[in-house]
Amino acid sequence: MSFEFNKHFIPFGGGNSVSRGWTKRTDYEPKGVTWHWTAGHTIESCRELLGGPNAKRKGVASAHYCVGRSYSDGIDQYVSLDDRSWHAGKNQILRWDGERSNSHTKGSRATIGIETVAIGYERPGIPAEVDWIETVNPSGEWKMRIQPWTDEQFEMMIALGRIIVERWPHIGARDHHGHHDICPSYKSDVCGLDFSRLLNGIYPDANVPDVWTKFNSVKERQQALIDLGYDLGSWGADGFWGDYSARALLEFQETGGQVTTGYWTSFTNWAVYDAFQDAGKPW
Repeated sequence: MSFEFNKHFIPFGGGNSVSRGWTKRTDYEPKGVTWHWTAGHTIESCRELLGGPNAKRKGVASAHYCVGRSYSDGIDQYVSLDDRSWHAGKNQILRWDGERSNSHTKGSRATIGIETVAIGYERPGIPAEVDWIETVNPSGEWKMRIQPWTDEQFEMMIALGRIIVERWPHIGARDHHGHHDICPSYKSDVCGLDFSRLLNGIYPDANVPDVWTKFNSVKERQQALIDLGYDLGSWGADGFWGDYSARALLEFQETGGQVTTGYWTSFTNWAVYDAFQDAGKPW
């Protein structure tokens, strides 16, 4: 694997979307990593929007890094790991650990923001190809088809994750999440990302369980709730996220001491996994 780090640092001051250092509220360190997708085709388009002194989104948004789709793209860096990028701030419900977020713990103050070059979901003008990933959004009401990340991109994402963990070793596998996890009513990136592949690459000795892939399906989400003793009525795991499913999820979140958002996120995946382990149920 051979790729370049492309330096396009955002300068401080002058209305730029970067802040010096980490805050006292987060013990002067980042607490996690928020993964995004660009919803565009190229790393150059992300660089134009977020990188350097004349970014189109200057003063509005930024990210620490952007990972291209190939080794030839490489990885852009816009903000040092010792400083904060302005990402994942708007409409954030949850923070890096699934607890309720506030103005001091939102992504722009508490996590490292990484963009990945990916179109995202099928939509008018962007038809899905045969290998696109089928998944559902956090509400369970929107079936999506997602452009897959490339093998070379995964390798670069893993390499970048290892750099981050070397600098901030307290960041563990459960401290990684998608933008859709902390802003589940507002964002859909990075639904469908194979976090198991990513995190087992970043943490090769951790044996991170795959708590993501099976829940790309509404039926699997419903069946997990049924297996944990929640009532989904006579419909059961029918693949339609209706009132019974919504109520069961809220009850599961409340019973387990989670924030009762009614959205199915990576934090829900982990909570379900933990509940299965506690109950001695096969995963």
